[in-house]
This record gives sequence, structure tokens and C-alpha cells, in this order.
Amino acid sequence: MPKLLEVAVLRTRCARVAGAGAIAVALGLALFAHDARASTPDEDAARAAVQDTIDRVLAILGDDALSLDQKKDQVEAIAIDSFDFDVISRLVLARNYKKFDDRQRSDFTEAFKRHLSATYRDTLDTFSDEAISIESTRPESNGDVTVRSAIHLDDGDNVRVDYRCRKRGERWLGIDVIVEGVSLVQNFRAQAQEIVSNDGPDALIERLNTKVHEAS
Repeated sequence: MPKLLEVAVLRTRCARVAGAGAIAVALGLALFAHDARASTPDEDAARAAVQDTIDRVLAILGDDALSLDQKKDQVEAIAIDSFDFDVISRLVLARNYKKFDDRQRSDFTEAFKRHLSATYRDTLDTFSDEAISIESTRPESNGDVTVRSAIHLDDGDNVRVDYRCRKRGERWLGIDVIVEGVSLVQNFRAQAQEIVSNDGPDALIERLNTKVHEAS
């Protein structure tokens, strides 16, 4: 069985991305440039939301008064604030969602959030200055917006990272990260399906909590 809920990033060329590239994958961050066609108001709003996240993260990373652990804590908090984990959890569970009762759904969402944010906080250990550019934005079904970006590595290679965002209330939040065509949600879904089918919902929650405990 593959390692529990291994992040899609680690199965693609994005495993080579350190520092700013990894942070971009974690938080859905990018430096925005406008594509040739006229963008929709929703695309503009999604850009503005992500730009705000960029500004907050870069302010933390540039604050020499903060220790590395303090930076990790604050960037992790931004990651939690920047993603809609309720939607992501439903997308990951997919047809298995109906097998979870209210308590299990709440426990899974919390464990999943803690697991993913704890995984990404460690990317700050190798922070550097890879360039990130937006290639285009694209409206999707359900009113979503995908922001398509490239991370430009020092060796001249590029890594493609797409961010799917959805509006919740007045905010735009991330609901998926697609690295080199590999969806984080779909990758997690395949592994969750196997565990739930074999051992049930509580087993999935327990394994996630174990991962969080090991990381801490």
C-alpha cells in the first residue's frame, strides 16, 4: 500500500522543487501576470485573493525578527486560512462521504487539515528564491477558477502548478493543487478509497491522526 495519503507533489517532478516552489504548491501562491484574453470579474477576484496571501507570506519570510519555528507557525496558519478544507474533504472522500456520519466527517476534516498543513510547514527549511509566474487563468464548472502557473527553477527547467479556487461567501479559497497534471485531491481520493473500503472510516481518521502525531 502506498504511504498514507502521500501528497501528489512527491510523485511528480515537483519533488525537485524546494523553497519558494514548495511553498507555492503548499499555499497556492504565485506572482500574477495577466494573460492575453480579458479576464472575468471572478478571475480578477481570485487573483486578488491569492495576491493577498502572497503578501502575507512574504512579509513573514522577510521578517528577520522571527525564528524559523515562528515563521513555520505563521505560514501554516495562512495555509489553513487559504484553503477550504470542508470542500477539499468532500472532494477527497467523494462517494465515500455518505459512509461517514457527522462526527466522522468532522474528525476527518480536522485530521486532514492538520496532516496537510503539518506536511507543508517543513518546506520552509529550504526556502530560496525561485521565480513564479502566472501563465493564464481559466473559469471552471461550479463557478470555480483555475490559476495556471509555472515555477522557474535555477537549472532552467519549469514545473507546472495549477490552483483551483472556489468562492465561499465573499472569499476565494483553494480547493485543489494540480502539479504537472497530477491532482492532489485525486491522489488523496485514490488512497482514501482503498483504506475506507478495506477498514472503514475510523481507520482512515486514525491513520491520519497517527501521521500528524509522528510529524509533531
